[in-house]
Amino acid sequence: MMPKKIGILFKVFSREDYKEGFLDGHLYMNTIDYFRKYEEELDGNIADKFEALTGWLQPHDVILTLEVNGEKLTLNPDDMAAPTTISMKKHDYANVYCMTQLHSHDIDMSCVKGAEEERLLREYFTLPKESQNLGAYLVIIVNPAAFLERVRLAVLEHMEREDVYAYQAKQVIYYDENTTSLTLKEDMEAPFYKQSKYAHQSEFRLCLLRDNPNNKAFTLNIGSIRDIATEIRTEEFNSLIEIKRN
Repeated sequence: MMPKKIGILFKVFSREDYKEGFLDGHLYMNTIDYFRKYEEELDGNIADKFEALTGWLQPHDVILTLEVNGEKLTLNPDDMAAPTTISMKKHDYANVYCMTQLHSHDIDMSCVKGAEEERLLREYFTLPKESQNLGAYLVIIVNPAAFLERVRLAVLEHMEREDVYAYQAKQVIYYDENTTSLTLKEDMEAPFYKQSKYAHQSEFRLCLLRDNPNNKAFTLNIGSIRDIATEIRTEEFNSLIEIKRN
């Protein structure tokens, strides 16, 4: 029987040696600060100077009071030309691993109802052209639960050695940067919120918080995943997905 809700977890690579390293279980995790400072011509691709914000406040939601030499100065919404951003220094050094997860959202895959649900599923399970800019090689995790369990066990070893103090893995949530104000109370949530111009990436992210004042990348070794993965060319992905109405 087909599951009611399903997802496909995979990773796109720009180089074959990166792909082989992943299949060998070496997860190379750059820092949040790396993505904030990354420079490229494409918009909505890798670079994101607004990574891991705990606050993105539209001008109409902010009144700012400053005290300078004993005098208070109040800035009203009309005085602000752009949203106010809030971030935490510790997120600069957080290490993240970015993957893609296409999923059925709230549609019951065991009973696809009508042409509209079929159309939506085709949309949900289509890899956008923008995502293909990430590289020519694609590795599909055919057993996501086993993959995440291997990640969890590897992270647990680091936590026991006290060189990692927090870990989370989940789908990224996208917010409308033009109309929405974002305020997060939980620190660990910040790496899992991105602006809507990145929504085409449908990102699933692993995140480690650790003492990393030198802002270094980190390689998490989880052991070979060749038994739970398959590889294809990125350009082949969409042709392999078949959606049928019941």
